[in-house]
Amino acid sequence: MQTLSKGDFAAHIGVTPGRVSQYIAAGMIGPDALDGAGRNARVIVARAVEQISAKRNIGQALGNGISTRLEVNPTEPEVPAAVGPTGQARTPNVDDALKQERLQAERRRNRIAAEEDATRRGRLVDASQVRAEMTKMAQAIDDENAGMLADFASAVAAEFKLPQRDVLHLLRKIRTEKKAGAAERARRRAAALPEFVETIIEESAA
Repeated sequence: MQTLSKGDFAAHIGVTPGRVSQYIAAGMIGPDALDGAGRNARVIVARAVEQISAKRNIGQALGNGISTRLEVNPTEPEVPAAVGPTGQARTPNVDDALKQERLQAERRRNRIAAEEDATRRGRLVDASQVRAEMTKMAQAIDDENAGMLADFASAVAAEFKLPQRDVLHLLRKIRTEKKAGAAERARRRAAALPEFVETIIEESAA
């Protein structure tokens, strides 16, 4: 269990010793995160960092620009996420995390705007609506073709002096067989298609 003096702990998280005293007075660092009492009390690092992380007001951090470092062990190497003015890597802090969150939020907004624009221009459509409209269209064409059979039968019957009913029966039989074959071919084509089609949407620059 690593402990630090209040001054060393303040340096560890990147604030002033007075700020650590304020954390203790405000209860952001509780008694269970202190080893001892009074001015000589030492801070239990992991527990204090956990408590500050849980209780610290992020909105306040944005308002006053506090760059509190909340890593547990200063001796453990971390992957640098930012570079200081001298070009040397520095340890990520709360401000860096907030900037990253704002960047991700902006990217989400851009992505949503790009999707909405693509939808308006017809690149993205509701698949269920398209499927329903195509089904209605196919049914309408099939009904229209079926209605023509009686006219075909009458024309053939008159031309060849045959009973119209027999000709109509034959035409309907042929049509049913052809429809079954077409349906099977369509089923095989559909089975070969991918379930999803990838569409690349370019986001506009922020």
